[in-house]
Amino acid sequence: MSLVDGGLVEGGMAAPTRERILDGAWRLFVEQGFAGTTITQIEAAASLAAGSGSFYRHFRSKEDVLHAVVDREVERVDAERNVGPELSDTGGDVRVALAMEFQQRLRNLQRLDPLVRLVQQEREHLGGSRDYLGDLLVDRNVTVRSERFAAWMERGAIPKRDPEALATVLMCALVGYRMSSDYFDRPPGDTSEEAFITTLIDLVVGP
Repeated sequence: MSLVDGGLVEGGMAAPTRERILDGAWRLFVEQGFAGTTITQIEAAASLAAGSGSFYRHFRSKEDVLHAVVDREVERVDAERNVGPELSDTGGDVRVALAMEFQQRLRNLQRLDPLVRLVQQEREHLGGSRDYLGDLLVDRNVTVRSERFAAWMERGAIPKRDPEALATVLMCALVGYRMSSDYFDRPPGDTSEEAFITTLIDLVVGP
């Protein structure tokens, strides 16, 4: 994808107007916030002539665009969801499977930082879009991973306990570690990522 005369093109074809509006609005909302962004700026970012009416053929308002931007990013996250390697992928080694999963989840959380910050800043404008994000990133993550842990428990690969509580604790630990590292520019307790992941694995399978 590249810029040609201010318009996004892909494979030599101009991107659809609606997508250009969403792309431009996403960048502006992340950089300037909802209140600091004007419809005129969004039109310029999407290579639309100000006052042409093109914006309003796709969206009713700036708030309408914000909802669409967040919903699109959440759907992208959901489409890229990866539970992690199965035991069959690691020769039955639970510790290796968990290490790979936790490393990937920390990378994913870092990638999600702009979206999470936008939702935090604009929560009063988001309504149902905020609930949608919570459902996909929190509730569904816990459900998917608790089902995986339950299956591993049935196979005797990890000790039996409440799989949903285990998935919740792990999710909160990973989110907290990533957010604290980003906010303070250093890991909490100066605990290295390797030591943090090793400790989480011990929590799941025992030392």
